[in-house]
Amino acid sequence: MASAAAQSQDQGASPPTGQRRGPNDVAGQPLVGKITAIKDGAVELAKPGGTSVTVKLTDKTEYRKDRQSAKLGDFKVGEMVFVRGVEDTNHGVTALMIAGRSGNGPEGGGRGFGSGGGGFGELGKDFVVGEVKSVDAPKITVLRPDNVTQTMELNEETSLRKGRESITMADIQPGDYLVVRGGVQNNAFAPKSVMIISLEQWKRMQEMGMIPTGNAPANTPKNNPRQP
Repeated sequence: MASAAAQSQDQGASPPTGQRRGPNDVAGQPLVGKITAIKDGAVELAKPGGTSVTVKLTDKTEYRKDRQSAKLGDFKVGEMVFVRGVEDTNHGVTALMIAGRSGNGPEGGGRGFGSGGGGFGELGKDFVVGEVKSVDAPKITVLRPDNVTQTMELNEETSLRKGRESITMADIQPGDYLVVRGGVQNNAFAPKSVMIISLEQWKRMQEMGMIPTGNAPANTPKNNPRQP
């Protein structure tokens, strides 16, 4: 049932019946950041919140660039990347997949995390970022950086997090900023993971080119005709 998304998910407890945690759930969350170093079988990332993280690489790590297969040598310091991985008990992360796109290196500004296309996917279809405008469980309406509102319906497969902590839908309030990963199912965006970020992190993501500047959430959104 969709309402299961609003049920309590105590950190470390088993997920509710029917709610599975896949290998891409980085004990939940995916990572987004700028590469600061590539060495010793690992990639160091500067995260939007100002912290850094070292992501371990293995012979099973998959690399993608512009939606195509790639190799580690295709990535350079200064590029923005998206990482899916698994977190160990020491909070270390081992990458399952690292994705990026061309033209997003230190020389060319790139088109940003929310530009559509590229290694991160298409805004509104592969991911959603923006400010929460309303919560009507199990649905959340978000105002995206392109001033389009999008309504998403959470389900029992959706993981909800704030930092390292698991949260419930009741913890999401209007005015929060979200980064949501998912995909289109039955002609609707189905969220797989929802992460609350702070206003400071939102601004940092804009500064790092991950969110288009000049199209910040506004108080007069345009409706998205594709949404119910």
